[in-house]
Amino acid sequence: GGTFFPFLNSRYGGRDLGLSGAFTGVADDITTIEINPAGTASLKYTELFFSHNKLMGDVNFNTLAYAIRLNDLGLALSARILYIPFTHYDNFGDIVSAGMISYSVITLNGSYNFLRTYDFFGISVDGNIKLYIYGVPENIAANQTTVNVSFDFGFLTRFNFLKGYSKNEKNFSVGLAIKNVGPFSANEPPPTTISTGIGYKPIEQLLLSLDFNYLISYSEFTYKNWSVNTGIEWKFTKYTSLLFGAMIKSSPSFSLGINLDFEDFSITATYNPDFLDLSRFSVSASLKFGDLGRYKKDTNIKILYINALKYMNQGDYETAKIQLEDILKKDKGFTPARKSLENCNEALKIN
Repeated sequence: GGTFFPFLNSRYGGRDLGLSGAFTGVADDITTIEINPAGTASLKYTELFFSHNKLMGDVNFNTLAYAIRLNDLGLALSARILYIPFTHYDNFGDIVSAGMISYSVITLNGSYNFLRTYDFFGISVDGNIKLYIYGVPENIAANQTTVNVSFDFGFLTRFNFLKGYSKNEKNFSVGLAIKNVGPFSANEPPPTTISTGIGYKPIEQLLLSLDFNYLISYSEFTYKNWSVNTGIEWKFTKYTSLLFGAMIKSSPSFSLGINLDFEDFSITATYNPDFLDLSRFSVSASLKFGDLGRYKKDTNIKILYINALKYMNQGDYETAKIQLEDILKKDKGFTPARKSLENCNEALKIN
């Protein structure tokens, strides 16, 4: 009740909702746009996303989003709308007017991952621009429609910590997001929120996440605006995982979900048994349009590097040097090739 347009803090659905919003540090699929917008700079695939959330009564909430990653640059666009059928009756029970009250948000996202190398994930930073519209038909109430803008800022990095598996990925992540910073509407601020979170995979099949959130009050500092979100994802088959999340605040809630993640698409269904969170039931789907050749490029670079090491082992440092320099032209952040090139140059000086 102390902010305007609380719908700005609503979640799309998908894995984020299954983890009860403990996604600021995880940030590894398209739903990161609204949770930690810095995550789009490290998305694995280009994605097209749709979700449908069934809320109380006949209130519905839908989202359409698209995200693409161009090497270290992430770009995304999303639109979401919550619509409420409304009928106005007079004192005699006759219908005076009827229409649809709506909350709409259009988000433009841009993020960039700085300092990325083979050994270091880099530091992703981001900004969102949001246009939000509170729409009230004139026949229901005149001059109530409001249009405004707000901004998001995010930070994300990943590294290895107490890792119990050998897959080539960073298993620990840290994120920070400041969301919905902008001008007031009707003398009320937007729901400006600060969130920080971590994601941790001790083993490949298990993801643990934890978020701390604070809804900024422009009039006073109060502990009532704090919330803690935590989530667990257990991948029990190659394509299937179970999701569980809990939100600890004045009105606690929890989420249950299942995620089917295939090579070309994924489907997620979540349910809030206690009805206290924003969504009671959500279904979402994401289409994957490949990675723009990044996997193929990385594979070719590793093959070239293996061949260069073979030449070095055979004492053919001239050929190895040419291969290593070619690798660094393709990817200047491939630090193993840089270190091997230094060794190669030292061997050529000796010889």
